[in-house]
Amino acid sequence: MKVATKVRMTRSHGIPNLRVLRQKKGLSLGQLADLSGLRRDTITHLETGREEAQPYHLRILARVLGFLL
Repeated sequence: MKVATKVRMTRSHGIPNLRVLRQKKGLSLGQLADLSGLRRDTITHLETGREEAQPYHLRILARVLGFLL
C-alpha cells in the first residue's frame, strides 16, 4: 500500500530582515506603517513571508528606512 505524502515546496517570500531593520531604526510596526503609507498587515505579511514583496514595497521601505536601492 502506498502512502500519499504532500510535499510542500518552500519559496522565499517577503523581506527576510525587514523586522530586524525596522527595529534597528527604532520603529514600531505602526510607525513604519504611518511613515510608509503601507498597511500594518502588509508590513507584517512582508516580515513573516506571507506576502511577496513587490518593487513598490521595496522602494517605499528603502526610502523610509534610509537605504539606497
